Parts: sequence; structure tokens; C-alpha cells
Amino acid sequence: MGDEKWWEGEGAPSGEEPGEDLFSKLDTDGDGVVTRDEFENAMDQGPTLTGEVSTIVEDDGSIMGPPGDEGSAGGLSDSTWFVIGLIGAPIALGVLSLVLTVISDSLYGGGWFYDDDSFLSAEETVQFSGEDYTVFQADFDEVPDDVDWYSMSIQWYGDYAGDHADCWGESESVMPIVSDDGRGWNSMECWGESDGDVYMRLDGSTGSFASKRSDSPDWANIDGEEAGASSGQGIAVAIGFLGTAVVPVGLVAGMVWGFTKGSSSFAYGMLASIVVLPLVLLGLCVIVFLALMGSGGGF
Repeated sequence: MGDEKWWEGEGAPSGEEPGEDLFSKLDTDGDGVVTRDEFENAMDQGPTLTGEVSTIVEDDGSIMGPPGDEGSAGGLSDSTWFVIGLIGAPIALGVLSLVLTVISDSLYGGGWFYDDDSFLSAEETVQFSGEDYTVFQADFDEVPDDVDWYSMSIQWYGDYAGDHADCWGESESVMPIVSDDGRGWNSMECWGESDGDVYMRLDGSTGSFASKRSDSPDWANIDGEEAGASSGQGIAVAIGFLGTAVVPVGLVAGMVWGFTKGSSSFAYGMLASIVVLPLVLLGLCVIVFLALMGSGGGF
């Protein structure tokens, strides 16, 4: 107990003031004055705190970032969030919808072909059940080598009150008709004065039309699908559906997020865009219409 320091016990030793004992420890030379060197030596012998100062980080769980000084999500003001919901978000959704639609059209349109010819010529005569038919041929340059399906049309302009005729047929519509020379043909449905049945066949890029009319048709066309093109149509339809649904779904999702997790001003902005943007587009159309009418351009 004799070695126990007074501050480790229940108090200072009797008859000795704590301040006097501390002063005596600082005044090492006993001259009654604590010099600068004595004070610094005492401080060097005392306990020292080490380490780094850490901060407490609070996460508000917002996907838009921690709140800023104004207390709004992402550190943005309520007016900024309203403008983003009114203009920024709808434009972004519209651009995304346009990109998806373009991708869908490019996939869906792949493999389709079309061509027409206005200079048909009579090339030969073919018989069906002993009856003579004149064969007119059209040259189609856009027909691929491997065709999965096609349809063809042929027209005699003539006089609509008299000898006009319009015929249409497709490769898979009916059973092929065999001519007397053994070649297969497809029958065509006709309106007007076709003078009986009309048949068609495709040989490479040449369309042949057998008719009992002797005058050359004025126009013929073909459209169809290249073999294997239908494999990507399912993906094209799915992407097209996403392009159509992304705007309404995005607006609803944005409003739900704004009212529940984010900024209500953002949600109100998106809600207002449903009414404001169509009105703005309508106003622009009216302005363009009035400008055209005022300039005398008309339509």
C-alpha cells in the first residue's frame, strides 16, 4: 500500500492537496517555478491518443444517391426533379421506344422482297385441257434465289367500265394446276374482264402469266419472303412489343418510385407530362398549320 499512488486509491493522501502534488511533479528542479521545458517534458510523459478520425455514414437506401443539403433525393431540388419528370424522363422513354421499334422493323423486314414490271411481253402459248392460253412474262430483279412464299398480281388497265381486269394469286393458296406440257401453275383470282381463268408460275426471277386475253397486261408485281426469314420474326415481334410498352410502363414505374422511394416532385412531373406533352405537340401542329395557311402553301 506504501507504493500506491494517490490517484489510484480512493482519494489524495490526508493533509496533501491534489494541486500541490501535481505542481511538485511538474516542478522537477524544486525552484517553485514551472518552466516551459518542464511542462513539455511532463506532457511527453503523459498518455497520447493515436489513430484516425472516422465519420459515420448514413445510407438513405435511395437509388438516386444520398439526400443533399436541401433534403431532396439525389441532392437535387424539388423543382429540378419536377422538370426531370416532366421533360427528361418522357423524352428518354420516347427515345428508347423509338430505338426498339427501329430494331424490330429491321428484323421483321429482313427477307421480304418486292418488285414490279410494266413491260410484259407475250412469249408463248400453253394449253390447259386442250385450250390455248397466251403466256405473258414479267422480269423481276429483286427475287432471291431461295423463295419461301410469294404472291403475284397482274392488271389490264383498259376501261373500268369495259375491259379492265385485276388478278391476284399466291404460291400456297391452292393446289397447283398442271398444263398439258406437264408444268405446274397456280390459279389466280380475277376481277373484271379476264376472259376466263388466269394462271401464274415463277421461274427464277421470271413471272409467267397464262391468260385467254391476247392483249398484253399493263402491270405486274411480286412480293414474298425469302426462305429462312421467318426465324427472326418472333424476336422482332417481342422487341416491337417492348417498344410499344416501354413508355406507359416506364411512366407508371417512375411515378410509383417517385411517390414511394424517391421524390414526389418527380412523380408529379411525370404525371403532368401525360397531359402537358400531348398539348404541346398539338400546339406545335396548330402553329405549323397556321404558318402554312398564312404563307399560302396549303397542303
